[in-house]
Amino acid sequence: MDAATTSGPTTCLSLLQAGRRGNDRLLFGRSITSTRTSEKHEKFRFKPLEVFGFVRWRGDQYGTQSWRVVVAQAGRPGERLTRIPGVKPGAHLLLHAFGKATAKRALRVIDMLSEAHVLHEIAPAYWRHFHLRISKNKEPEPYDPKVFEALIRARSVS
Repeated sequence: MDAATTSGPTTCLSLLQAGRRGNDRLLFGRSITSTRTSEKHEKFRFKPLEVFGFVRWRGDQYGTQSWRVVVAQAGRPGERLTRIPGVKPGAHLLLHAFGKATAKRALRVIDMLSEAHVLHEIAPAYWRHFHLRISKNKEPEPYDPKVFEALIRARSVS
């Protein structure tokens, strides 16, 4: 990428590959740059409003202790953002699935979504819906882009 593309405000996602201690993986998103800072660390930069998802798990000698699936949207300068570990300066949190069972369910639905849609193009409102449904232990409604386009148009009119 050229300097013009990477200059300006961006959101930085730092991922760790440390074997049993922890592993992170980018699920989806269009980063403008990716940099491997060391053998274990990789950083991705996203333009404002870009949607991205990642998996993070941490473990110790007793096994996996923390499972987390996150879908976030990079913010614009001056916006209030949610602090998310590994995301600087923060982002709009769209989906947070925490715990082994919830994270696995979220990953299954994300896999199904990826078969029919480009994940980073799915409307942020759907990811919020997904979060609410999965936090209530219910299945999310199927994604219909036309429904969410209409929702966006309705909000822009009011």
